[in-house]
Amino acid sequence: MKRVVIEHEIPFFDVDSYRLVWHGNYAKYFEIARCALLQEVGYPYPEMEKLGYFFPIVDMRVKYISSIVFGQKIMIEAWFVDWKNRLKISYEMRDSETGKICTRGQTTQFAISMPDRVTQFDIPEVVVSAIDSWLAEST
Repeated sequence: MKRVVIEHEIPFFDVDSYRLVWHGNYAKYFEIARCALLQEVGYPYPEMEKLGYFFPIVDMRVKYISSIVFGQKIMIEAWFVDWKNRLKISYEMRDSETGKICTRGQTTQFAISMPDRVTQFDIPEVVVSAIDSWLAEST
């Protein structure tokens, strides 16, 4: 499956007193990778808002495999699992030097039409087509 990969160095303000990444920051790292993935497809959040939709997270899962620490460089990978009825995106965080998996996760988002805030059970066709086209491109 085609993926977006970004590199990120862990800043001091993301760690706790043990210099380990505070667990709540993993959601931020997923968001960084998710935004890069949506940008790559050509439908970042502002473009989807222009279509009249918001995409709130309705489910997030995280599997902490090994600690990530201050100053560590990691690779965050993101890829689509489902994009027809919802945006379901999987993630892996790896140590940049060793390639060792530190974290796995997944988020699920539904399209919400605005301003009426009605949950849609299909992703807008223009977004589905953009993802299909991006996935069909050679890497």
